[in-house]
Amino acid sequence: MYKQKEEWDITFHYNTESEKKMKVSMKKIIRAMSIIMVVIVYITTIILSGSVINTDNIFSLNNLIVLVVFLLIAYISSVIISNKIVFPLRKIEKGMKMVSEGKLPDISRIKDTNDFPEYHELMEDYIAMLKVIKKNTFDLNSQQSKTEIILEHMADGVMAFSTTKEIVHMNKAAMRMLNITSEDETFDTICEKLKLNIDFSKIMYLPNYQSVEVKTQVGELALSIVFAPFFSDELNPMGIIMIVRNITDSVKTDNVRKEFVANVSHELKTPLTSIRGYSETIMNGDLTYQEIIKFSKVINQEANRMSRLVSDLLQLSKMDYNRVNWNKATLNTVDILKKVCEKVRFECEEKKHKLELICAENTPTLYADRDSIEQIVINILTNSIKYTPEGGLIRIYAGPINNRVYIKVIDNGIGIPQKDLARIFERFYRVDKARSRKMGGTGLGLSIVKEMVDGNNGTINIDSKLNEGTEVTLTFPTTKE
Repeated sequence: MYKQKEEWDITFHYNTESEKKMKVSMKKIIRAMSIIMVVIVYITTIILSGSVINTDNIFSLNNLIVLVVFLLIAYISSVIISNKIVFPLRKIEKGMKMVSEGKLPDISRIKDTNDFPEYHELMEDYIAMLKVIKKNTFDLNSQQSKTEIILEHMADGVMAFSTTKEIVHMNKAAMRMLNITSEDETFDTICEKLKLNIDFSKIMYLPNYQSVEVKTQVGELALSIVFAPFFSDELNPMGIIMIVRNITDSVKTDNVRKEFVANVSHELKTPLTSIRGYSETIMNGDLTYQEIIKFSKVINQEANRMSRLVSDLLQLSKMDYNRVNWNKATLNTVDILKKVCEKVRFECEEKKHKLELICAENTPTLYADRDSIEQIVINILTNSIKYTPEGGLIRIYAGPINNRVYIKVIDNGIGIPQKDLARIFERFYRVDKARSRKMGGTGLGLSIVKEMVDGNNGTINIDSKLNEGTEVTLTFPTTKE
């Protein structure tokens, strides 16, 4: 949206008063010259022809009548000649007036009807000038239109300020990201809203055309804003351009990376600290056999925990770099679920859970990698077993849905708070960190599940209510997609 779009158009300054004065002067000169010529011809005729006119009395009645006739003929001739001469100027005047108003006359309708060859050249030059103006105007408008389209569809916000700090341009992206709806904003009011301490005059006259970059937060958006001066062809400062870039995703990614490194360091440091402490205690001696066995068991548990953590990290790394070979095939859904139930049967019995498998009669086959499907369901069932109090009920459902096959796991465990549901697939994210570590979790189980589901063209959705239970729904294709 251009607030001062008219400043971008070609403007022609045309002085109509000067043109009118020029035409009037030309008419007066032509008529005066015609009358003088008639008088000279009249007097010459009187002197040279005594038979037609009485030369003894120049100012006789007959002579005066002849003079009046000659003068009338001269006036009419001067009017015709002056109009013939001025007519092309009228055309040019009308055309230049249209150009000064931002319009262009129809060149195809301009015809040269004058008999004077000098005017032929003038009209040709005039028509050539109009063609050049038309081409330049078209090129300028075309370029301006392209610029507007590009700016309006840019993902980055663009704002331009004049030397008086007023907005001369602002695209939709800038309005959306900065939450600005009014064009009456100025550089100072916008900086005040964004809580930025930016000196307008310093940016205008920065050496070597340098730019200034700042970062700020607007609502939930993290923004990078670059201020830079822009100049005319003569390198005179014309204002400041502001480019707004949404860096929310990159900031989140950077935060996740930092959090991931911190979590990995913490997850490795905790078992290492235990291993080091217990091993030093054993090396110091003065321990009974039972104490040595007890400490050795702790060391073994912590070592296994580190081994699981490293194994999970390696598995995620392979999936991140697409180094996993998915051996996809058509699989019997019911057979896979029965096999998984047998694998977790012992854990269920330890916590006195009741495990039920309910499959529809027309449960379709699924097209996926067998090992990953088994691991997906086992990881989900393991979580249900861990976070369901003793004597709980866990049900597995399977059946057709929208030309796909669904697998649903429902438990009546402790559930997940609504505020945590959006982050449960993040690596090392735990709802209850202390309890998860105590149960031997690495915090990577659901992250691995999500990667495997995506790798098999599946979907996963988790719905949960605190202290009521959790429902996990998986869908997979039945045929090769």
